[in-house]
This record gives sequence, C-alpha cells and structure tokens, in this order.
Amino acid sequence: MKKEYEGRLKLSIEDRNLVRKLRMDGVLDDAKGHFLDQNNGIILVTCSDGDQFFDIFEHQAQMQAGQQPADPRIHTFGWHGGALACAPCSPINERKKADLVFLDQIKAARKMKNIDMVALYTHAPCGAASGNGVNLVKAFALQAGAKVKIKTLNRGIKVACFFHVDYGNGVKRTYFFSRRKWDAWARENAKEER
Repeated sequence: MKKEYEGRLKLSIEDRNLVRKLRMDGVLDDAKGHFLDQNNGIILVTCSDGDQFFDIFEHQAQMQAGQQPADPRIHTFGWHGGALACAPCSPINERKKADLVFLDQIKAARKMKNIDMVALYTHAPCGAASGNGVNLVKAFALQAGAKVKIKTLNRGIKVACFFHVDYGNGVKRTYFFSRRKWDAWARENAKEER
C-alpha cells in the first residue's frame, strides 16, 4: 500500500540501528574512491531526491579526484528510488517492467560514453522507498538484485554499490555496500529484521 509523505523525512531509530549493525558486520564500510577505477569516468545511478542529490554527487566527484585530468566525468541518472528502480519487479516502479527502461538507459550510456563503471546508490531515508512500503532490509535486497541484473545485461561492466545516509542535523555519510557480505548477512539475519 502506498503511503503519502511530505517534505523532509527523518531516519527512524530502527533504520539507524540497522545501519549501525550492518557497519559492525562489515556490510557497510567507509567509501574509498581509490578502490574504484574511475579513469574513464563513472555512470552514477541515484535517487533524484533534491535533499540528498547534491551531497551524493559531490561525494562521487571527490572519490574521482586524482583519477581524472580535469573535471569529474560523471554520467548521471537520477530517478525516484535510484538503484531500487533498476531491480526486477521493484515496488518502487509504478509500471510493470519499468526497470527495463532504466537498464536500457545504463546500457546506452555505457556504449555512448565508453564508461564501464557504475556507481549504484540507495539512500535513507527515501520517500520513494517508504512511500511504497519498502523498508531498509528490502531496499538492500533490491539494490543487490539491481547490481546482479546490470552485470547480467552488460558483460564486463563493473558495478559498485553505495548507501547514503542522512542522519539529520546536517550529518550525511556515504558507505560502500558489499553485495557479497550482504548476501551472507541476509541469509543469517534478514528474516528477523523484516
């Protein structure tokens, strides 16, 4: 069931605790740009949330520092839910198979710009997620599914997942999200977190 929301959302105590647990368990880690080969740029897939977009884009540009001879080369896609909209059968999407449109756009950008690295972002709190009944555990599962789908449709492409958190009071952080560690964590913990 869709839920209406207005203005700025606040990170819930439950989500704050889950983020802390995922950090302790190594699923979320500090994002380090030098770990990504961004010499030819990056395709950024993120939510279009006007309260978070600038911080996400600026952080991505900083992670590219030293790898580009001039300005950052970031080919950006921003739509409601970001990475969540790329997952098959995502509840974020109003239309069935809308994910295929987004996946086609990523494929076209790769070919057009010759960029083989994708930065796939989700964030919390997210109006698109909460408005469609997607809790944080489900959001991570959708992001992991989106990564798999993008890699399946684009042989040889590299996809790195990131999670952006607005803790409130101007405190925002971007974390690397390990799909491999998430898969192991979800097998052990996700049932109790739902």
